[in-house]
Amino acid sequence: MYKIVIFAFTVLFSFKLFAVEQGYSLDISFAKFRQVEGQSHFQVLDCSNIDLAWDDLPEIRVQNFTVTSDEHKVTLNELPEGRYCLRFFQDLNGNGLLDVSSSSIPKEPVGFSNNPNLMMGLPSPENSMFELTSSKSIKVNVNYKKRR
Repeated sequence: MYKIVIFAFTVLFSFKLFAVEQGYSLDISFAKFRQVEGQSHFQVLDCSNIDLAWDDLPEIRVQNFTVTSDEHKVTLNELPEGRYCLRFFQDLNGNGLLDVSSSSIPKEPVGFSNNPNLMMGLPSPENSMFELTSSKSIKVNVNYKKRR
């Protein structure tokens, strides 16, 4: 009986390890592109320490894609369980940078996971955080600078 219990424990533990090694997939849908042009750049960041500023969060994945329609889908595989946040911008002038005004307001379209309200400025990582405990899908809306 003891050997059966040890064997069962070993088998269950090895399945758990295999699941962690495999990781999870994250399907990301970027929606509402008004201008179908340029490159979009996005980062998936480790948001386990929400006290850190955006630029201090460790990068998990960085990727670019060409905007060819008003919606774009990306799948990231083998992400470990954890807390993440995503941010992106559409590079309309091709300089590889997010252009901002003198008051730090983005001049190019941006987006964040959880689609937080941008009326008060840049959202905190905490407002953009999501937990990945299984494979999931998220939708990120493209936000544009409001005309005055």
